[in-house]
Amino acid sequence: MERPYLLKLQEDRTVAKADARPLVSINGTAWNQHPRFLEYAAWLTGKLAPQDNGEEQNERFEHSLGVCEAAIELAQGFGLCTNDIEKAMIAGILHDAAKLMTPALLLAYAEDYGLALEAADLASPQTLHPFIGAEMVKSELGITDEAILNTIRYHTTGRSGMSPLEKIVYVADKSERRTRNPHYVASMTQDLDFTRPKSLDETALRMIDTTLSGLIEKRLPIHPRTLEARNDLILSLKDVSETF
Repeated sequence: MERPYLLKLQEDRTVAKADARPLVSINGTAWNQHPRFLEYAAWLTGKLAPQDNGEEQNERFEHSLGVCEAAIELAQGFGLCTNDIEKAMIAGILHDAAKLMTPALLLAYAEDYGLALEAADLASPQTLHPFIGAEMVKSELGITDEAILNTIRYHTTGRSGMSPLEKIVYVADKSERRTRNPHYVASMTQDLDFTRPKSLDETALRMIDTTLSGLIEKRLPIHPRTLEARNDLILSLKDVSETF
């Protein structure tokens, strides 16, 4: 029997939901019929298949579809070139390749890949899933473009000096419309305006602040990279005269 997320992929290749906006396209090809999308989406289903929780698999795949679609929309809206729009598509569909791994498995893979771990990673191993996922797509899919790999690596914590592509997938991860609460998405994207490039920074900052508030309320550790990303965004949004 085919898994629900495989059926969903087949459905999305040909039709859109009745209440959905027109399918986003890249050079005239619908994003969910793009050859590289289809190749990487098929690979992703193989990575999700061994997990035990079928409902979680389906939701994770649906989320990945949503991030892919949202990342393309954002990349196009903010005027990225076609090459970078395709990179947004690739990073979007592959960003959570290792998301369903257990903490123990993530730590084991981190050791196998020789990743340098920080205290925050050990305290919250799920922060490792983007780095493990990047290594997986590099070794198994032959993706060596650092722009794509870094976008996958930093989609959870962010970092100081994020590229436009990294910011786009960071924002897409938290604002995709397939699995995210619509009220949350509306609240998080209220400043988003394609005519104002800085609105991407404003939106990323709003998302970081919301994430930090939740972590503080739950008394959970905060990764230093997230604080560095926040500081960097705040400074980037200030006038030079206000910085000193």
